[in-house]
Amino acid sequence: MKNTKHVAVIDDSESVLLLIQKMLNCLGYEKVSCFSCPQTALDEINIGKTHYDVVFTNLGMPDIDGMCVIRELGKMNFRGAVCIISDLENRVTELAAEIAKLQWVYLLGSISKPITLDALENTLNKLPKPHEMQFQQNSAMAREALIKYLINGSVVPYYQPKVNPVTRCVESVEVLARILDADSGGVILPGCFLSTAVQHDLVDLLTTTIAEKTASDMETLSAIFGQEVTVSINLSAEQLDDLSIPNRLDALFKEKNVLRQRITLEITEESALNSPEQLESLNRLRMQGFGVSLDDFGTGFANFRHLRHLPFTEVKVDRSLISKIHTDHFGQAIVRSLADFSLESECKVVAEGVELDEELEYLTSNYPNMLIQGFLICHPKPIEELEAWYVKWEAQCELSDKVKS
Repeated sequence: MKNTKHVAVIDDSESVLLLIQKMLNCLGYEKVSCFSCPQTALDEINIGKTHYDVVFTNLGMPDIDGMCVIRELGKMNFRGAVCIISDLENRVTELAAEIAKLQWVYLLGSISKPITLDALENTLNKLPKPHEMQFQQNSAMAREALIKYLINGSVVPYYQPKVNPVTRCVESVEVLARILDADSGGVILPGCFLSTAVQHDLVDLLTTTIAEKTASDMETLSAIFGQEVTVSINLSAEQLDDLSIPNRLDALFKEKNVLRQRITLEITEESALNSPEQLESLNRLRMQGFGVSLDDFGTGFANFRHLRHLPFTEVKVDRSLISKIHTDHFGQAIVRSLADFSLESECKVVAEGVELDEELEYLTSNYPNMLIQGFLICHPKPIEELEAWYVKWEAQCELSDKVKS
């Protein structure tokens, strides 16, 4: 099947360029530009006549190496994805990946030489699908419609469990905003309304609405999963610029008699988390007893330096690193480093986006302390459907144990 994405490949070896081009063609990518000279590639990308969706760059090249390429892509604010090609040792490649994040480059992954078709396909599968991007771009809700939904109570929380792979218990649930449309009876996903909320300064109202309804659901959640279950609510880095938000959230949950220790704020990054106001808000949330989680690790601007110096109690590995992790050496290296860090810091690690049995098997056998979240376990559900799911989940776990024994 033809793919409309435009790919640039940078490598000083003509034979490698030819091999990758043929592999990409085999995978349906017809728009492939190959460059044996990195400077020529950078000039072409910078001019902007061709929009490149992804750039593959070799790491070890004479004169201008892959790290130089990544640095220059960061300087020109390149918004496509970047993948490292390397035959160097893992630690060198991993450090180059960390440097890429510091350059504000969206790193898709890395592929070791000799390159295989499967490795190339697995990496490219992490790119957003064209129909998904089109849906999000073309389906933005009007401001008036979103305000109407907020006023009439149509914005509701859905919950997705995070499961301990050893005990099979639900230790936490993530809260995800949904809109119930009374006219159609359908459920509207965030891709249709989140950009509208950001554009028209409605994010705080959206967050408050979800937080209030979640607080009201805490008693039911405790009855289903136990008194120790925690709840995660999304908060953007930009919202932390408002120094009043920690106190407002503290007052909200205090009024509902919800212990702050049972609430985790998942910080999503659209920009670097480094302003004095953001850091003060983050610190105050921890001082008040809230947990703070770094969401989507591996795609944003955060790196291990942030984890070591900021008071995060949890880090969530982005689905792009979890997807086919059983065969993805780049994802394995990042997750291994995170697991080591979690042992040193007592910071929980959550693997999100688990969709395949093979992914679950790899994670549970290698990292039994890592929480698992994803469609393979449970799709986001309204509060009314959670108990029935949990009864079924426990029955499946019990049956699985009997089969193994």
